[in-house]
Amino acid sequence: MTTHARTERLFLRNWSMTDVDAYAGIVADPEVMRYIGDGKPRGRGHAEAFVRTMMRHQEERGWMRFAIEHAASGHLIGFSGFDEKDGRLDFGWRLGREFWGGGYGFEACSAALWVGRTSFGLTGMTAQSYPENAGSVRIMQKMGMSELAQKQENGRTLVVYGFPEDFPRGFDA
Repeated sequence: MTTHARTERLFLRNWSMTDVDAYAGIVADPEVMRYIGDGKPRGRGHAEAFVRTMMRHQEERGWMRFAIEHAASGHLIGFSGFDEKDGRLDFGWRLGREFWGGGYGFEACSAALWVGRTSFGLTGMTAQSYPENAGSVRIMQKMGMSELAQKQENGRTLVVYGFPEDFPRGFDA
């Protein structure tokens, strides 16, 4: 299995079908999904479709939302990386709740950003969050992103962050 980055505590790697059950457990957690899309937990079918899509992306283009493996336990704990959304490069992450608040999100996102830029030459990426998702907003800010815009999604305000140097002429949400 291809490993794209290794940090002190994590591996960013390709996906396999053996990840479906672990990912299904993550997206079934209402607290994890609270600030994702419509806020509803997802089932195993969603998890399997996601993993298959990421596997297709890794074969077709090499970059994706990389699987995050906890180095000490070998367990899948979430993802961090890139996808296309609304014709833009979207930087996203999702971690199982037991890994919140311990710096794992920033660690994984920093590694994914490094891989995206150095291995794949990715630029012009944005990340988005509901403003009340303080953990995700904090990760975006710690990575050096700034708020570029706000838009409405699912009847709620969504903040869009990006690297100002990637958008010298501004950003149109």
